[in-house]
Amino acid sequence: MPVPETLLALMEPRPLHGYELRRQYDAVLGLRRPLRSGQIYSTLQRLRRDGLVDVVGVERAGGPERTSFEVTPAGAAGLERWFFQPEGIQPYLQPDLYAKVLLAVLTQRDATRVLDVQRAAHRALMRDMTKIKSSPDSRDIDVIAADLAILHLDADLRWIDSTERRLAKIRQDLIG
Repeated sequence: MPVPETLLALMEPRPLHGYELRRQYDAVLGLRRPLRSGQIYSTLQRLRRDGLVDVVGVERAGGPERTSFEVTPAGAAGLERWFFQPEGIQPYLQPDLYAKVLLAVLTQRDATRVLDVQRAAHRALMRDMTKIKSSPDSRDIDVIAADLAILHLDADLRWIDSTERRLAKIRQDLIG
């Protein structure tokens, strides 16, 4: 899961400082994808350097300074591209897609579209793998590799369908 896009998605609804961002991250993704505090602050600095977030306030409430950041139009545009770009096909896709779906719901994006884009990418790759299996020139090692890919893709497609059926409940769980 790319940390910059994750932080942008969490900050998009409203400006956050690092501590709030960490709390939000832990509440949504922390149990499944731990993130060190240092990663948050170093990523915020890179996002600021790259013009994807701006500082909107600095407060001191009896402790260290808390700098609040908001997503810039360039950051929002990059986040929009990321949401609707299919993930690379990996043996274990769900952790990244899982996080992307939750973040899409949280930022009130079209999570169904996120799933549809991924479903289309999976089906295209399944067609390619099926061609490999049915080719008279395919070696057994090519066929079993294609079988493995097809079975993983099929499992991912079942997960995508199941998740799509649960989107209303997921929305309720995340944003009430």
